[in-house]
Amino acid sequence: MSMDDIEILKNIFIFSNFNLEELAQIQAIAIVEKYKKGEVIFAEDDPPLWLKVLKKGKAKIYKQSKTGKETILRIVGAGDILGGLSVFDGRNYSFTAKAMEPCSLLKIPRMEFLALLRRNPDVAFEIILDLTQRLRETGETIQGLAVERVEKRIVTLFLKLADRLGENEGGRVRIPVSMTRQDIADMVGSTVETAIRIVSRLSKEGLIETKGKTIIIKDIERLKSLPEEIF
Repeated sequence: MSMDDIEILKNIFIFSNFNLEELAQIQAIAIVEKYKKGEVIFAEDDPPLWLKVLKKGKAKIYKQSKTGKETILRIVGAGDILGGLSVFDGRNYSFTAKAMEPCSLLKIPRMEFLALLRRNPDVAFEIILDLTQRLRETGETIQGLAVERVEKRIVTLFLKLADRLGENEGGRVRIPVSMTRQDIADMVGSTVETAIRIVSRLSKEGLIETKGKTIIIKDIERLKSLPEEIF
């Protein structure tokens, strides 16, 4: 790792309050790992031997059924922790993480990371806040799958991705994630045909623009107030 990596560590929320000496300690035990698009970062039932933090790129967290159908739980970007709960409790991963584009990670041995937390309770508190937010989002997703129309679920998905990962482009918001219509369907629990229909309708209504596999929200305030009846 280099001085550039120390700068990257400073921009990762769990290390944002560390001084240079503490960051150097992290740098000394962290390893950089790279993945190609489509490579599995870890699989369900793998043991959590490392804390893994995404340094660059995007990855998807998903569950796979016995028939091979994927349900995407979350898309993560730079600075996000992968599999944090398993790192804490030591249980095998309950989902799979796969690179959606070329990715690089910082990984820290689990036991050394836990020792670090014992010495730095502020870091532990920040991680607890992050994990709590993720659990809340998971609960909202499950509730949405049970009671919301698929149109609402797709709009909510785009708004959440825009909030977490979006890039402002002159009043428009680009979601910098390459998503197939199958990916969208997998994230909202629908068929790919339904996802295609709804994305096409949103585009015709002038709410979004599609460029290949990228979504651009043209009017985010209008999208937020969109009544379900439009569909």
